Amino acid sequence: TDSFTATSLDGTATKLVTVTIQGTNDVPVIAGVSTGTVTEDANVANNNVTSGGTLTIADVDAGQSSFIAQPSVAGTYGTFTLAADGAWTYTANNAQTAIQQLGAGQTLTDSFTATSLDGTATKLVTVTIQGTNDVPV
Repeated sequence: TDSFTATSLDGTATKLVTVTIQGTNDVPVIAGVSTGTVTEDANVANNNVTSGGTLTIADVDAGQSSFIAQPSVAGTYGTFTLAADGAWTYTANNAQTAIQQLGAGQTLTDSFTATSLDGTATKLVTVTIQGTNDVPV
């Protein structure tokens, strides 16, 4: 809010004028790494395959350039985590049937939605699970 006094040209009359500026919630811009890939039976640690990345967010509204943290979100094949700073990870159990049944060239996808702190913007993060040819048993 700002106020000023307007005076007539001849100086005989004045009037206080008040201007109020109403702010709005600006929509942030989300960018960064929103895709990942894991490969069946590759880089397995503790029976899991893992991928990750970092989303970025720019919000002109003070104090809102972050994400709603998601400590453990179940996907169809694995679990996503998202930190408030945009760092995300995806972990899937490599031994599960859906992954082990994939052949070379076959894929599955798992997705989750990252949401800005103010809830006005979202970004879909998608991880592709790639199959391999398994050695016959």
